[in-house]
Amino acid sequence: MRLQSKLALFSAASKVVILLVLIAALPTLVNKVALHNADVRLQQKEAIVYQLIEDQGIETYIPEGTTSYGSYNLLKEEFVSLEEINADKVNNGIATALRKVEGDIVEYRLLSSTFDLGDKRYLLEIGRSTETIGENSQTLQTYALFFLVAVVLITVFVDLAYNKVLLKPLTLIVRRLQRVEHPTTFKPHGLNTSTDDFLYLNHTINDMMGQIQEAFQKEKEFIGNVSHELLTPISIMQNRLENLLSDPETPESMLEKLVDNLRTLHRLKGIIQALLLISRIENEQYLKDESVSLEALVREVCEEIADRAEVKEVTLEVHMPVDFVLPKANQSLLFTMLFNVVNNAIKYNQPGGSITIRGESKPEGGYALCVKDTGVGITEEQLPFIFSRFKRFHAPDGESHGLGLPIVQTIAGFHDILLDVQSELGKGTNFCFLFKDA
Repeated sequence: MRLQSKLALFSAASKVVILLVLIAALPTLVNKVALHNADVRLQQKEAIVYQLIEDQGIETYIPEGTTSYGSYNLLKEEFVSLEEINADKVNNGIATALRKVEGDIVEYRLLSSTFDLGDKRYLLEIGRSTETIGENSQTLQTYALFFLVAVVLITVFVDLAYNKVLLKPLTLIVRRLQRVEHPTTFKPHGLNTSTDDFLYLNHTINDMMGQIQEAFQKEKEFIGNVSHELLTPISIMQNRLENLLSDPETPESMLEKLVDNLRTLHRLKGIIQALLLISRIENEQYLKDESVSLEALVREVCEEIADRAEVKEVTLEVHMPVDFVLPKANQSLLFTMLFNVVNNAIKYNQPGGSITIRGESKPEGGYALCVKDTGVGITEEQLPFIFSRFKRFHAPDGESHGLGLPIVQTIAGFHDILLDVQSELGKGTNFCFLFKDA
């Protein structure tokens, strides 16, 4: 998962967790706030009632001959009562209590206040219906929930936008590296950002790629020098041995040894050339600037190798009803790749056996070119190691150096071709090249 996605996911997850905690605590918090507001409102009304009593006198509410006063609104949501009580009674505070109003039992948030006026003591009660408080609480919860959800969504989108802007330099660095197909194509660039970490990363990558380019250049020079230094003395030795073989004065007892030495030198030269080819391919010293028809390539390989198949009494069959063209490829390398596979199919085939080269378009896209033989096959234990260098499981001609299939794998990788090998001991091998659509 990308860093930007992880940051956005963490930000969203953390806010969701906070939101869930707030939602769980919201009813309790809102109820407390609603009760607190109701209590404040009752206290404000208490002050107003006291001011009215002071201005108008207690007789306005409790005339002579009466001991109490009560006032309820139409829906019984609020009430104010004033009554004379015994001088030894004191009742001050705010609590929830039940009151009977016109035959109905109603629960109120009740403020009680005792005061003395003249030689009499009075009890003032101001009540507000808890049902009304609950309705206000529910309204507050709804608005608070909508507000919290809106805040979370807004902050998530803001975080996404900010993370995208913040990580834009990192995205540029990654894209630049993705475009590098070969070390020599990399060019160092500066980075327009104020984030020190990204500046340091960009500087480090530029330095590292510079070192890789330098090492790559040294490796290319080393490969060229080594191949020249090794192949030159081998060629000289081959010429000398061949001259000795053609010299009539050479004793017959030495001829067999000279032939063996020539065979060894030939094999050594083949190993060096194969390793040099693999190294050059891996270092991308070959160009892919040709359009290659697989049908034409197969025909060319079959014509080249027909004599070997005839000597081994192996039949070559080609079935390619549909051609496939690689727009950017290297004809010579692809020829070597297919030639090595077909050559192995001949070399390890049974006398009188057959080789079938079949090409077909895949339903899911792409093209499959398969070389199927009726040869000795490969054991299940050996199959995972057939592309390992210098792994030689069987070499009936005594000439193999174990680099044929590694060369095939290297060329296939260079052209972005997938390999699939299936084999059964004693029944043959099916070697498939899977080409992607251009």
